[in-house]
This record gives sequence, structure tokens and C-alpha cells, in this order.
Amino acid sequence: MKVTVKLFGEFRAALGMEGLQLELPTGTTCREALARLAEDHPQLGDLLFAGGEIRDHLHVFVNGRNVVHGQGLGTPLSPGDTLTFFPPISGG
Repeated sequence: MKVTVKLFGEFRAALGMEGLQLELPTGTTCREALARLAEDHPQLGDLLFAGGEIRDHLHVFVNGRNVVHGQGLGTPLSPGDTLTFFPPISGG
């Protein structure tokens, strides 16, 4: 299945692009998709993971809905979904 990944902030800067398409097996979870993304694009690895775990500060959305309101990073993806993740935002 194809999933669209939209990149923002430090993730966009690391890859030099606004987004990309991932070809994934049906039923892949958000966690698995992020791991695949880090595998395919090693420059994202340290931005997404710390000690083998997804960084706590990462905000992950599927089709505009925060995954914390569903099954978390175990949320399964469907063909045509859009996976978006954001770095922490701060201001002052």
C-alpha cells in the first residue's frame, strides 16, 4: 500500500523535501512506518528515535488526527493515508 508522509521543521530540513511516498505492507502501524522511514533515510534516525524508542516529543498524526486519540503508535495505516509528524514547538 502507498502512504504519503508529510515532513515539517527539522525533518523537512534533514531530507530537503516536503514529503514523500512510502510503499508499505497492508496493516503496517505508525511505529513500523516511522522505523521504515528511518531505515530508508538514516538522516532521520536520530530525529525520530532515541535508544531504539520513538522520541517522546514527537507528535504523530494520521489523516490529520493525532494518534494519541486512538491506538497510539500502534495505529494501523490504510492505503492512501497521510502520515504527518511534527517536532516539538516552542515560542516565547
